[in-house]
Amino acid sequence: MGGLQSLLYDDDADSDENRVDIDDDPAEPVRHVRWLLSELGLPMELVLDIMDLAEYYPAVFAERSDPVRMRSDQHTRGDNCSALLYLVSPPLPAGKERESWRMKSVMWHIEGRDQGWGGEQQGTFHGSYSWYEACILRPINYDPETLEAQSDHLDAILSTHDPHRTTADLVPFAQQQGWTLVPNAEDRYAWHVQSNKVAEAAFGRYAVEWRAGQSFDTQDAEEHGYGNGTGFLQALRPGDRVGLVMRAQYGGWENLLRHADVKLVYDVR
Repeated sequence: MGGLQSLLYDDDADSDENRVDIDDDPAEPVRHVRWLLSELGLPMELVLDIMDLAEYYPAVFAERSDPVRMRSDQHTRGDNCSALLYLVSPPLPAGKERESWRMKSVMWHIEGRDQGWGGEQQGTFHGSYSWYEACILRPINYDPETLEAQSDHLDAILSTHDPHRTTADLVPFAQQQGWTLVPNAEDRYAWHVQSNKVAEAAFGRYAVEWRAGQSFDTQDAEEHGYGNGTGFLQALRPGDRVGLVMRAQYGGWENLLRHADVKLVYDVR
């Protein structure tokens, strides 16, 4: 971090007004490095190529590491279908005036498992009814000036950790707080991220990345239980927050999650 901090100072001035605040805006260090490279006399096209090759982009990050166990009938006894919002990212920051803004990637890390028994295809991801979904929470009236207060209010409500039947059932709940969920191309409010391996007593560690312009091997995705995230990056815009939802369905199924994190990488230029 020391090297990065020194890079974010003007060599000719040590006053506080010349320091780049890397805490308030994740994109500010990127803008500053871009400016430093241009000051070397490099054309902007080359500067942008260098930044792309280095994959030096702003990002927001969220993680949670407390264990949660959810039964398929957690929402309603006798109705074996439950959903629990486990993790929510901070809002995606907007760019400055006249800057273009685009998503680059989303990276998930998940440590979870199912109930550890049952299922017809044990040790595989086929027929797994213990899984994770992503959702996009969007402020109904987006205003950068009030977004922090809106987010704090939503966080206070989410801290209750009440289960729902499905991810779609979060919609009216979120709307009461001034937020909504963004539908995908199939008019659902969820994107499949990862399934738990069937009847595994040990926690699985999963990493799922969705990148702009990425092509997916459908067979590999089915074999390893991950989703392709079609349309997810394209749907995101400034002010959005990303959630990870635990799911379990059908009698006897459970979802046990002890850690999850998400990194949202975007670009402004």
